[in-house]
Amino acid sequence: MIGKEKLGTRRQALLLGILGLVLVLAVVRWTGGGGGARSGAASRRPATDPAAPEERSPLRGSRGVREVAPDEVPLLSPADLEPRKGTRDVETSRDLFDFREPTPRPLPTPTPAPPPPPRPGDPAFVGPLPPPPPPPTPVPPEIQFRFIGSFGPKDRPIAVLALGDELVNARVGDVVFQRFILRRVGYESIDVGFVGYSPAETRRLAIAP
Repeated sequence: MIGKEKLGTRRQALLLGILGLVLVLAVVRWTGGGGGARSGAASRRPATDPAAPEERSPLRGSRGVREVAPDEVPLLSPADLEPRKGTRDVETSRDLFDFREPTPRPLPTPTPAPPPPPRPGDPAFVGPLPPPPPPPTPVPPEIQFRFIGSFGPKDRPIAVLALGDELVNARVGDVVFQRFILRRVGYESIDVGFVGYSPAETRRLAIAP
C-alpha cells in the first residue's frame, strides 16, 4: 500500500511539471511573436522626413476624414455667441430628478365685465325720459256717521244721520258733514257719494242696529 501511494504522488508531480513547461513555452512564444510583428511593421514603414508633419491614421469607421489646417478654422466673433433669433429659451432651472410638482403659475387677472348701460333716470343716461306715471287715484274719506232711519213720503224720503250727538235730516242730493253727498235713500240702507269724486264713486251704508 505504501508503494502505491508513492507511485501516485510521483505521477502527479510529473504531470504538474509537464503542464508548467507547456505554459512557459506558450507565454514565451506569445510575447516573442507580438514583438516580432511590431518590429517587422516598424521595419517595413518607409522613412519620412523628420520635418514633415506626422500623418495620423483616420479613425476606424470614419470616411473621408481630412485634417484641417489652422488657417482654415474661422474666427469667432461676439455676434456668433448671441442666441439665434426665433429660438425659445429653454427652462433649465428645474431639477430632472425632483419628482415634486412644479409651482403653478398664477392665472391671469380676468377682464372685468363692462358695466350695464345706464337706465332712464341715471345721470349718465342720454335720451328722452319716459313720461311720468299717472298720479295715484285718491282714496275717498272714511264714512264716520251712521244711518239710523228714514221717514217721509216714498217718492222723497228723508234719511236721519247721526255723527256723535249731532243728528242731520237729508234728502237725495244733499251734502252732509261737508264731504259727503246723499245719492239714494232706502228703507234699510243709503248710498253715499263724496265731494270732488266721480258720481259713480259711492259706498252703501246699512241702517244701524
